[in-house]
Amino acid sequence: MNILIESAQMKQCDRNTIEYFGIPSLVLMERAALGVAEEIERCMEHRSFQGEALLVCGVGNNGGDGLAAARLLWQRGWNVTVVMPPEFGKLSAEAKIQMDILKKYQIPIADSIPGKKFDVIVDALFGIGLTREVTGIYQKFIVKMNEMEGLKVAVDIPSGIHGDTGAVMGTGFYADLTVTFAFAKAGLLLFPGAEYAKRVVVKDIGIDRHSFLENIPGMYYLTKEDLLQIPSRKVRSNKGSYGRTLVVAGQKNMAGAAFLCAKAAYLTGTGLVKVMTAEENRIILQQLLPEAILDTYNFPDTAKGLAESLGWASAIAIGPGIGGGDVSLLVKIILKNAKVPLILDADGLNIVAEHLEWLKEAKTTVIVTPHLGEMARLTKTEVSVIREKLVETARAFAEKYHVICILKDARTITALPDGKVWVNTSGNNGMATAGSGDVLTGILAGLAAQGMKPELAAPVGVYLHGLAGDRGANEIGVYGLMAQDILEGIPIVLKEISKEGKQK
Repeated sequence: MNILIESAQMKQCDRNTIEYFGIPSLVLMERAALGVAEEIERCMEHRSFQGEALLVCGVGNNGGDGLAAARLLWQRGWNVTVVMPPEFGKLSAEAKIQMDILKKYQIPIADSIPGKKFDVIVDALFGIGLTREVTGIYQKFIVKMNEMEGLKVAVDIPSGIHGDTGAVMGTGFYADLTVTFAFAKAGLLLFPGAEYAKRVVVKDIGIDRHSFLENIPGMYYLTKEDLLQIPSRKVRSNKGSYGRTLVVAGQKNMAGAAFLCAKAAYLTGTGLVKVMTAEENRIILQQLLPEAILDTYNFPDTAKGLAESLGWASAIAIGPGIGGGDVSLLVKIILKNAKVPLILDADGLNIVAEHLEWLKEAKTTVIVTPHLGEMARLTKTEVSVIREKLVETARAFAEKYHVICILKDARTITALPDGKVWVNTSGNNGMATAGSGDVLTGILAGLAAQGMKPELAAPVGVYLHGLAGDRGANEIGVYGLMAQDILEGIPIVLKEISKEGKQK
């Protein structure tokens, strides 16, 4: 589990490293510059020519990183062109030292971008501290760099991108590679910043978790290693060893939602799945998923007999394709009586949007999984506002209703009631397809049924879902990706992770 950091936290880490631990700022700058130079050479290692590198540097410490990287590349045989705005008097102390070093090496510094071709264009204009719109000469520099051909590299963060939100501050640098330092910055993973940062490499420069002085941030992102936390299979076990998932899904003509959710739970590893659905779906589901136990709605008798199913289940998923009407009573009863982890999705969320007090009355951990439209209904807020404030919206809803909130978007946000947040980095735009959310709900229920704590199952399930979708996209592309392709990716990803875990 990797820490994701905001600008103010990174600045404090810098100060703590320099002032408390006593590591000079120039040492950190040299290590940052070395990281940039190393990544550039790694990308260009097969070149059979003397490289031409353009480094456009600002007047702060981000510019100082760029100036130091220019020297290192020059010492490695690159033809280096350094450009800075005509504001040398405003240089930070460290940037001025780096500029003086360049002058002693007789490496010239220009104040305009020449009209020649470069193999590499390095953006070191602004760091994570940018809080206002880019204008003037800086805007012209960024526009010009974007128009140029060659490998585009951003130092720490693409200039013009807000370090916390990923917002574009008027104009942003489009990087092919972003070399950031110590920790990934939130603005590099959140959209639209992620589009500008593209491939992000985090380099160690001597700042680590110790630099927080125990004030560890509460924002994270996962990697494949985190999937090793999924409960392992026991040699001596049976179907009851891996939990029982109750799936309440599918009104008439919506059997697919129930199937996708239930099969995802099975493919994630749960031992038994019971599907409670409309009577009209019985034959379809028995054919599609004969492994599932089947129960059907029969109001009001279903509501009266629900206690048995609730007592049977290790985890419950409710909502995919259930519609409204009488089923609203099921949602109410389950929320008020369930004592095992509960995943609430789709129509379940639309029903609860008119009865938010039910969330507060729940006696168990509830995971809600709204997309932007569903969150708009839950919060009575415009989608455009939510899209600009994904983290804040998810965190506020989780805290207010004491639920785990999975806010689905290109970068899905998982927020816990205590304020912790995960930004998901897996997945692709092919997953914007019917049934994808039903698969996610089944994955979450399957993990929770196996005993994985909901606060961990939520971000891990989201990440696994995205990886399964990526697997499918690699096979057939994003245009033809369907929910069943995501299903097929689940066991493949889990198999790969299991092999990697054994090798370690």
